[in-house]
Amino acid sequence: MTYFRPRTIDDILEMKERGDAEGATLEYKSSRLFEQKNEKVFETLSKELTAFANAIGGALIIGVEEDNDRRISDIRPIQDPSRNETWLEDGLLSRITPSLQISIERIDVEIGHLLVLDVPPSRNAPHQAADKRFYARRLFRIDPLLPFEVEDIRRRVSTLPSGASLSITFESGRVSFSIKNDGLGHVFDVSIQIEGIENTSIVQQWVPGGFDRPYTEPFRIIHSGETRNFLGAGFEFLQGHLDDRMDVHLHYTDEDGKQHQKTYTYYLKDFHSTYRMKSPNEEILEQGIKRLENIERTLTSLSRDIKAMHENAFHPTGLNFSRTTLTALSNRADVKWPGRFLAIQALAEVLEIDIETALRIQRELFGASHYLGGANKPLEDIDLPDDIKERIRQRLILTG
Repeated sequence: MTYFRPRTIDDILEMKERGDAEGATLEYKSSRLFEQKNEKVFETLSKELTAFANAIGGALIIGVEEDNDRRISDIRPIQDPSRNETWLEDGLLSRITPSLQISIERIDVEIGHLLVLDVPPSRNAPHQAADKRFYARRLFRIDPLLPFEVEDIRRRVSTLPSGASLSITFESGRVSFSIKNDGLGHVFDVSIQIEGIENTSIVQQWVPGGFDRPYTEPFRIIHSGETRNFLGAGFEFLQGHLDDRMDVHLHYTDEDGKQHQKTYTYYLKDFHSTYRMKSPNEEILEQGIKRLENIERTLTSLSRDIKAMHENAFHPTGLNFSRTTLTALSNRADVKWPGRFLAIQALAEVLEIDIETALRIQRELFGASHYLGGANKPLEDIDLPDDIKERIRQRLILTG
């Protein structure tokens, strides 16, 4: 389950403008919470945070007022500088059992600051709050758990897989790879290596001329439940470099900073029976079928993304390739790409800008496509440097 984690005051204002409401993964708290005694503050927050961790995770924002529809009505920052992330973390760690991983982000504004607490689902669940009871998030509220529910959570997390896993597919003479994060936490610096073959050699097989992702640059992060897919090398290439056995090493780092390596062994002879040279007519027919299958997958993915947008009000989905990759796939250096279908990472690479600027462009130029209740602004009305606007005109399709 993914959820939006605001990092800046602009993120909070966007949530207010979109009308993001509290739900299973989002909770708002007024800064007036800190006017209470410390013990009451920590008791309240320990219930909220353990409820997220015992369920599917979520974000809690302190420093906003909400209306009757559970949407942000106003920003009311915390004005006491001592009520900061360090004070909050120290007070919570001793009151939650077992200890809980909490990420606290401070957002400074002119008259104070806001605090954003990010709590992923926990592999150590269930967690007890300060009152020694177990809680779980149920849409708009938190409820105490019954004894059988506590035991059910213990059984569930004990059987959950952890970390990343690799699978391969063999189709039309090409071996392709998929990496999935099967665990509850994020994994970082994910890469693969085929024993006996340099990664740069494999890259050259994808597209004439080659490009530099993803083998030569690991995936920086793969979120829980997320799968990354990418093309692999051709069958003849693998036959030319390997006798038969193919050992694929998967590397990644978990949230505790521990490095992992998993090795998967395959044999080319297992693929050989399904591979043969095809006649030109067979190739044309197969390409036509593949295009239809791609269209079907695209429509299915689009339907799934629309559903996820309604559920989460934030889902930056889309084409997620580097500009070099996109150029190679199109066989043109001056190709224009439909901006509303590009993910944030792809948008940043196509326009050669940082992620924060790409996120702002996505929200303002293509908001209607990516955000529930969003709207598209004309490029002329967006405050951007002239050189970035010119790259947008040259490299992106803005409508349709």
